[in-house]
Amino acid sequence: MAVTRSTVRKLADEKSFERGERYFAAGQVRRIEVDGATVTAAVDGTRTYRVRLEVTPKGLRGRCSCPYGAEGVFCKHCVATSLAWLEQGGEVGEPRAKPLSDKRLRLFLRGCEQEWLIDELMRAAKSDRVLRARLAAAAGQRDAFDDHDIRERLERAIDIPDFVDHAEAYGYFLHVGDALDEVERLVGAGFADAAIALAEHALELLETAAERVDDSDGGLSEALARVEEIHLVACAAGSPDPVELAERLVARALSSEYEVFLDVLSEYRDVLGPAGLARYRGLVEQAWRELPPKKANDHSARRFAIAHLMENLAEASGGADGLVEVLARDVTSSYDVLRIAERLCADDRDDEALTWLERGLSDFEPDFRLRDLAAEVHVRANRRDRAGELLWANFTDRPCLATFRALREATAGDFPRWRERALAFLAELPPVRSTLVEVLLAEGEDEAAWRAAVDGGCSESLWLRLARVRAASHPADAIPILLGAADRAIEVRNRDAYQAAVRLLVEAGALFARCDRDDDFRAHLAAVRDAHRTKWALRQELDWARLP
Repeated sequence: MAVTRSTVRKLADEKSFERGERYFAAGQVRRIEVDGATVTAAVDGTRTYRVRLEVTPKGLRGRCSCPYGAEGVFCKHCVATSLAWLEQGGEVGEPRAKPLSDKRLRLFLRGCEQEWLIDELMRAAKSDRVLRARLAAAAGQRDAFDDHDIRERLERAIDIPDFVDHAEAYGYFLHVGDALDEVERLVGAGFADAAIALAEHALELLETAAERVDDSDGGLSEALARVEEIHLVACAAGSPDPVELAERLVARALSSEYEVFLDVLSEYRDVLGPAGLARYRGLVEQAWRELPPKKANDHSARRFAIAHLMENLAEASGGADGLVEVLARDVTSSYDVLRIAERLCADDRDDEALTWLERGLSDFEPDFRLRDLAAEVHVRANRRDRAGELLWANFTDRPCLATFRALREATAGDFPRWRERALAFLAELPPVRSTLVEVLLAEGEDEAAWRAAVDGGCSESLWLRLARVRAASHPADAIPILLGAADRAIEVRNRDAYQAAVRLLVEAGALFARCDRDDDFRAHLAAVRDAHRTKWALRQELDWARLP
């Protein structure tokens, strides 16, 4: 199928196509390569993204390493790559031949001469140390695999001398992933025990290098999670000493600043076996006994790790009672109470949970989370009046739409009384009535919301919501609000803000038309263009929107 600019436009939404055009025009597409019917490229955006296009008889398909492209969306990076490729001629080669099936390959190998097969295997083994180690192990060599090369590769990929900034982080973690591929391959190759040691070495390297890498996009967390997965699979496939494994799991969990091995008890249960589990439990309980009593606002990483491990052990063996016993040892905040009550509620033990909640509300500063949960318990017991009192306290402490709705849901048929009281309370709040306006809009009282905003003001985003609601019956009232928002957006002075301003102007233009004021709209646009005649990007956006 012939691919044209029109083909690309149909694959992407309007916004993605426009942004892709800009990326292409700005020269942000690099390293275009054509391999058969596949086109690959790198596109510079907030970071460098990898794009892969497939030209098929049915059309063009695109994949990108950005979040949208990874979900199969034909994103702006795919658009930019397509346009750059088309500019180069849009040519592709013949599609790659379909790989030979395993069945046919086996049939071929059975008919080959033994010496030829030996030569081919030896040649392959020279460049593939894992294959050579497998052959050596099959020949009877003990400790056939030497992890020196992979260990060095991990160190070269992970242990870096200089800081890796945001622009370089993506490439850095790609190299880390390639090195981890080698470790993962060992498990299937029969060297699972070596993979265990290398995975633990990789964890040490990653945590040591963490402070020298920009992790804004979560690359470090993903790498650590992947190493943990490899470690678990390797342990299941290998034969680690269960007691030594338990010691390493606990030691890493207690020393890690990234919660490594913190929630692995259930996953490693079979691998550890009775001896390993006993050692794991003994180490955690010892650390728990040695932990000094908790002080208020003590949030040290080590205390958190020990407590978390102990909680997991307690719940695994004693359920809710075991966990509550552990949690109850150090109750120094309302959050500690909340965790106990939540666990009891999960087991339908509402009365016990309420006892704890009342204690928490009495012993500590007011906490809306304790009131919320206590209200839920009262509602389940059909004590809605008591629930209303608790949620009223939350509402007056934190007046917002969420606390208003919680009060409405809990008090049900008795809500009109609470509603009148809540609206009166909101009307008295100085100086801007944003919460009152938001609540009235949610209640469907559009006229009252408008009056409240006119009398007491509200936030800019609420004014826009009000304007759009008001436009249905009073378009003239909405026009100045939309125009004012457009003016403020223009003053931000970047492309995204100009696009937002143009959308608001288009919206206002429709309202001018409904009011038979097209001349006024044209006059306003002329004034905008004149006032901002030096902003070429704004003029471009206005032209693209076909505004006068």
